[in-house]
Amino acid sequence: MNGRTFTVAATTTDPLTAERLVAVLTDAGLDAFSRAGGAASANTFGAAEAGFFDVLVASEALERARPLIDGELEAIEAHAAENEQAAEEEALSQDNPTG
Repeated sequence: MNGRTFTVAATTTDPLTAERLVAVLTDAGLDAFSRAGGAASANTFGAAEAGFFDVLVASEALERARPLIDGELEAIEAHAAENEQAAEEEALSQDNPTG
Protein backbone atom coordinates (compact mmCIF):
# COMPACT_ATOMS: atom_id res chain seq x y z
CA MET A 1 0.00 0.00 0.00
CA ASN A 2 1.40 3.36 -1.01
CA GLY A 3 -0.13 5.95 1.37
CA ARG A 4 0.41 9.67 1.54
CA THR A 5 2.76 11.13 4.08
CA PHE A 6 2.16 14.20 6.18
CA THR A 7 4.76 16.51 7.71
CA VAL A 8 4.55 18.79 10.75
CA ALA A 9 4.39 22.28 9.28
CA ALA A 10 3.87 24.16 12.56
CA THR A 11 3.51 23.57 16.29
CA THR A 12 1.58 25.76 18.70
CA THR A 13 0.42 25.61 22.31
CA ASP A 14 -2.95 27.14 21.44
CA PRO A 15 -5.67 24.92 19.96
CA LEU A 16 -7.45 27.90 18.38
CA THR A 17 -4.30 28.92 16.54
CA ALA A 18 -3.93 25.35 15.29
CA GLU A 19 -7.53 25.44 14.03
CA ARG A 20 -6.94 28.76 12.26
CA LEU A 21 -3.82 27.43 10.56
CA VAL A 22 -5.63 24.30 9.39
CA ALA A 23 -8.48 26.45 8.06
CA VAL A 24 -6.08 28.67 6.10
CA LEU A 25 -4.36 25.64 4.60
CA THR A 26 -7.55 23.80 3.67
CA ASP A 27 -9.07 27.00 2.23
CA ALA A 28 -6.01 27.12 -0.04
CA GLY A 29 -6.77 23.58 -1.20
CA LEU A 30 -4.10 21.82 0.84
CA ASP A 31 -4.73 18.67 2.87
CA ALA A 32 -4.04 19.56 6.49
CA PHE A 33 -5.09 18.62 10.01
CA SER A 34 -4.00 19.20 13.60
CA ARG A 35 -2.99 16.69 16.24
CA ALA A 36 -2.84 17.25 20.00
CA GLY A 37 0.17 16.14 22.00
CA GLY A 38 1.86 16.66 25.34
CA ALA A 39 0.02 17.33 28.61
CA ALA A 40 1.41 14.13 30.07
CA SER A 41 3.49 13.25 33.08
CA ALA A 42 6.14 10.57 33.40
CA ASN A 43 4.95 9.73 36.90
CA THR A 44 1.99 10.38 39.17
CA PHE A 45 3.65 13.16 41.13
CA GLY A 46 5.51 14.83 38.29
CA ALA A 47 4.45 18.01 36.59
CA ALA A 48 2.60 17.65 33.34
CA GLU A 49 4.31 18.91 30.21
CA ALA A 50 2.53 21.70 28.43
CA GLY A 51 0.16 20.56 25.73
CA PHE A 52 0.92 21.34 22.13
CA PHE A 53 -0.78 21.02 18.77
CA ASP A 54 0.99 19.98 15.59
CA VAL A 55 -0.36 21.22 12.28
CA LEU A 56 0.35 18.62 9.62
CA VAL A 57 0.22 19.09 5.88
CA ALA A 58 0.68 16.69 2.99
CA SER A 59 4.44 16.42 2.51
CA GLU A 60 4.29 17.38 -1.15
CA ALA A 61 2.54 20.65 -0.21
CA LEU A 62 4.91 21.71 2.58
CA GLU A 63 6.63 24.43 0.56
CA ARG A 64 3.25 25.90 -0.44
CA ALA A 65 2.07 25.74 3.18
CA ARG A 66 4.97 27.62 4.78
CA PRO A 67 4.14 31.14 3.49
CA LEU A 68 0.45 30.64 4.31
CA ILE A 69 1.32 29.62 7.88
CA ASP A 70 3.79 32.47 8.30
CA GLY A 71 1.23 34.99 7.04
CA GLU A 72 -1.50 33.74 9.36
CA LEU A 73 0.83 33.71 12.38
CA GLU A 74 1.81 37.32 11.58
CA ALA A 75 -1.88 38.28 11.37
CA ILE A 76 -2.60 36.60 14.70
CA GLU A 77 0.33 38.42 16.32
CA ALA A 78 -0.72 41.77 14.82
CA HIS A 79 -4.22 41.42 16.26
CA ALA A 80 -3.07 40.12 19.65
CA ALA A 81 -2.42 43.59 21.10
CA GLU A 82 -5.78 44.88 19.84
CA ASN A 83 -7.59 41.88 21.28
CA GLU A 84 -5.82 42.23 24.61
CA GLN A 85 -6.77 45.91 24.84
CA ALA A 86 -10.41 45.13 23.97
CA ALA A 87 -10.53 42.40 26.63
CA GLU A 88 -9.13 44.78 29.25
CA GLU A 89 -11.68 47.46 28.32
CA GLU A 90 -14.50 44.95 28.52
CA ALA A 91 -13.32 43.72 31.91
CA LEU A 92 -13.16 47.30 33.20
CA SER A 93 -16.65 48.09 31.89
CA GLN A 94 -18.02 45.06 33.73
CA ASP A 95 -16.29 46.17 36.94
CA ASN A 96 -17.79 49.66 36.66
CA PRO A 97 -21.30 49.35 35.20
CA THR A 98 -22.79 52.66 34.05
CA GLY A 99 -26.41 51.72 34.34
